[in-house]
Amino acid sequence: MSTVEVGLHCDGDAWEPEHLTFVEDAGFDILTTGEHIVFHRPILEAVSVLGYAAAVTSKIKLAPATLILPLRHPTMVAKYFSSLDVLSKGRIILTVGAGGDYPREFHACGVPKQERGIRSTEAIEIIKKYWSGGRFDYHGKIFQLEDVDLLPLPVQPGGPPIWVSGRSNGAMRRAAVLGDGWHPYFFTPAQCRESFSQVKAIAADTGRTLPENYVFACFIYCSMYDDVKEARDRAIETLSYRYKQPFEKIVDKYCAYGPPSRVVESLSRFVEAGASKLLIGLIMPAEERLAYIERFAKEVLPELHRLEAASVP
Repeated sequence: MSTVEVGLHCDGDAWEPEHLTFVEDAGFDILTTGEHIVFHRPILEAVSVLGYAAAVTSKIKLAPATLILPLRHPTMVAKYFSSLDVLSKGRIILTVGAGGDYPREFHACGVPKQERGIRSTEAIEIIKKYWSGGRFDYHGKIFQLEDVDLLPLPVQPGGPPIWVSGRSNGAMRRAAVLGDGWHPYFFTPAQCRESFSQVKAIAADTGRTLPENYVFACFIYCSMYDDVKEARDRAIETLSYRYKQPFEKIVDKYCAYGPPSRVVESLSRFVEAGASKLLIGLIMPAEERLAYIERFAKEVLPELHRLEAASVP
């Protein structure tokens, strides 16, 4: 069993420096940001946000949740995140996904959507080769590289851990074979537990024994209001806007909501399912951000830090 770490998500919004340092000082373990390139609402690009966050913080881990990997060339991803790891003194986690929910951004980036799976697999292989040091060649179905290397290497030996995010069997296979962690989103605790076991089984089938520090993470939105109906209504409103789809029928499955005690109860189910990392998207008014973060840090975060993740069969 492993002690739970908790991340807070800034969702690709433009937070002030003092907001980012407040998250760090409040005791959160990880700061994450989302991203899309072409999207239906304003959202910042992840590498830029992480560089900005690295400059104003000193100890909190930093991660995209989640970088849409096939939209970038893996050489550039390796360079971006190696540089971020150097500048942050080894605080970077690289969470990657294949994307595909918004086809317009694939077209805008000149990437065929149907290639997103193979591009993601090859990209992870290439990034790991760059971070291992030395020159190498790579001949894949998509990417062809000859006599390449990368300096400076990341601070973390072998590079930042790579967590694979997603919901599909293909994503789980990438996590099992190539990843340092599996990070589903919009999964119930039961779905998380099933996927954790599936990733472990896929790894075993390929001859890989997952290391003890392999990460099972979950991303969960939280709407923390004392009135349960208000919390639910605000979650529906916010998530329907963020994802441009109705959430009335699915909010109960994919969002923890209500007063702090109810939120703790909901989040603890993910830990019981085997999650050792909880990444929280806190639904809150931008103008009251610090007050909401402070309340979560005082009334929810300590309870989560006391939990230990259940072992995954």
